[in-house]
Amino acid sequence: MKRMTAYLLIAFAGLTVCGLLVLRHACRTAPLLPDTSDLPAPPRRNVAPVDRWQGEIKVDTRTDYPSEPMRRLLKKLRQEEIRQRPQEGRN
Repeated sequence: MKRMTAYLLIAFAGLTVCGLLVLRHACRTAPLLPDTSDLPAPPRRNVAPVDRWQGEIKVDTRTDYPSEPMRRLLKKLRQEEIRQRPQEGRN
C-alpha cells in the first residue's frame, strides 16, 4: 500500500510540474499588446450593405420544372419525405 501511495504522489507531482512548465511557456510566448497609435483611423471604404445585395437575389418560385430528370428527382424527394414522416418525429 505504501508503494502505491508513493507512485500516486510521484505521478501527481509530475503532472503538476508539467502543468507549471506549460503555463510558463504560454506566458513567455504570449503576444504582447500592440502600441497605441496617434495616427487617425483609416477612412471608411465605400461598401454596399449586405441587405442591398441580398435584396437583389430573386427566389425561383416555379414548381413546374421543364426537365424530366428534375421532375423525377422532386418526385423521389417527396416520396422520401413521406416515407420518413417528419411530422411524427421520425429520423
